[in-house]
Amino acid sequence: MPTRPTVRPNWLFIVLLIAALIFVGAGRLPGLPTLTALVSSGFEWVLLLAGVALLLGVVNVLWLHIRRIALGQRDWPLSLALIAVLAAVAGAGLLNPTGVRSPLIEWVFDAVIAPGQAALFALLVFFMAAAAYQYLRIGRRGGVWMLIGFLVIVLAQTPLGFAQPGDANAAEITTVYSAIVAAAGWFLDAPVMAALRGALIGGVLALLVVGLRLLLGRSS
Repeated sequence: MPTRPTVRPNWLFIVLLIAALIFVGAGRLPGLPTLTALVSSGFEWVLLLAGVALLLGVVNVLWLHIRRIALGQRDWPLSLALIAVLAAVAGAGLLNPTGVRSPLIEWVFDAVIAPGQAALFALLVFFMAAAAYQYLRIGRRGGVWMLIGFLVIVLAQTPLGFAQPGDANAAEITTVYSAIVAAAGWFLDAPVMAALRGALIGGVLALLVVGLRLLLGRSS
């Protein structure tokens, strides 16, 4: 029976991780301005390292797509288009004195990236509606409440265009709509935000546990 290779824990990374956690946690305490300044400097170094990592990622993407073009692999014209667009945008930012504020860069973000993101978020609504339909069709408990919450949030986010100024019931419709908007705002600010923060804290704790297990050599 083959034996599994043992992984020795990397104590250096463990010590650095614990020191970083203590350092950042102590920087949150009041009455320690010097430590707070050091934590801010540490965050600046983290941003610098993130920029270097992003640059390495761009170089890796370029190398992979250049190899795909050189080998004539499947969909190599798409790789060529990606490299051409990347070179054009990067060149426009590097050659212009204003950098990311150059007219071409701003046009790319305003006319290409922003509409693409808006289209993706719009499609996400339809995917969520399809998932909700599947959930309700199965007949699970709580599906009706989920549908009611979805309709209330959608109604609260929709501009009030069905109440005409000359309508006799315009005041009543506006009052009901304002109450729905207020209820939806409280629902988003209180229970939904509390659940979201709990999920984020749980995810961070799970990530720390997984990282410590990997550092200790106990990945399974």
